[in-house]
Amino acid sequence: MPKLTAKNILIITEYYPPHWTGLAQSIFYAAHNLASRGHTVHVLTTHSDPHALKHEVGVVTVTRVPYQFQISRTHYSFSILKDFIRLLPTYNTVIINSPNSNILFLALFAKIFRKKLIIYHQADILLPRHTGNRIKHRFIELLFDFFTIPSMVLADTVSSFTYDYAEFSRVMRYSLPKFAPYIPDIQLSAEPPQHSFKKQMDTIKKAHKLIGISGRFVEEKGFDLLFQALPDILKKIPSAHIVFAGQHVAYEPFYDRHRALFESQKKHVTFLGMLTGADLSYFYECLDVFVLSSRIECFALTQIEASQKRVPIVVTNVPGARMLVLETEFGEIATHDNLAEKIIAVLKNTQKYQKNYKKVRPFLEKFHNFPLQRIT
Repeated sequence: MPKLTAKNILIITEYYPPHWTGLAQSIFYAAHNLASRGHTVHVLTTHSDPHALKHEVGVVTVTRVPYQFQISRTHYSFSILKDFIRLLPTYNTVIINSPNSNILFLALFAKIFRKKLIIYHQADILLPRHTGNRIKHRFIELLFDFFTIPSMVLADTVSSFTYDYAEFSRVMRYSLPKFAPYIPDIQLSAEPPQHSFKKQMDTIKKAHKLIGISGRFVEEKGFDLLFQALPDILKKIPSAHIVFAGQHVAYEPFYDRHRALFESQKKHVTFLGMLTGADLSYFYECLDVFVLSSRIECFALTQIEASQKRVPIVVTNVPGARMLVLETEFGEIATHDNLAEKIIAVLKNTQKYQKNYKKVRPFLEKFHNFPLQRIT
């Protein structure tokens, strides 16, 4: 691989820490990966958290601009376009974190100014099919496709976690010859957890086989599929217990729609709330299996976190998400119909899967450098 010359890189993203979903987390790690390789990195994002500074100067420079309105979880900003055009002449490479509501305008300006353009795509927009206004949701999806597909055609490189997902994606499939993968190098905290949290987890762990899930209670995550499978799991493993790290009330009315199902199993579930740092690390450490029951999933960072603690994974057979287990055999790939069977298999023979842990790190390390080299 040829040696890279240092670049001035402008990253534009609608989400960035302290907003800490996977969309923000991945681009945060990408920015720091690029900075560690000697590049100058400036992140332009929306000021969605009132506690965040408007301007930060450090290893990565961060500028946060006001947003004008919010649709669902999207913070739309006209101001970000103005700041993007103002900053653009200073930089030779532009990275757009996608989904991005301004993506086509940003891509056009980047190419007009003759900048190298990379689009890092983290998921197609797929809105709920069973809650909300379906016509409105479908219109938003079509609008997303209409703006994103030509933006990727304009790009020098398109990237996502895996080629498996890129082939499946509605918007990436037209730009596959320009594809290069990137999977963030996530590091969990090595600090001890809070005493109260450790005590809570140790008490639960003492009497149970722990099934871990994490994220937001939204339709795409498929938590209802896991709860439907739970009675069959309990027949074979009565000590099975779900521990959930995250928000069980989100921006979709998904929890309310399935409230009867979720509450029917509540004695077998512990909601831990949002976890960060050492508490999150200890959460994974206590698990016997981690489950991704998603209906669609580009590549959940939670499975990287779980694998760092040697926790086998059961993942539904969806493009992108399945690749870690498919390549390493560190767990089982399930359908929606045999989810219970696969979880039972892992819980009954955890050591069998943990032998494959040695394959996980080599698989992930192949994709830890953000793919600037494809456009040099």
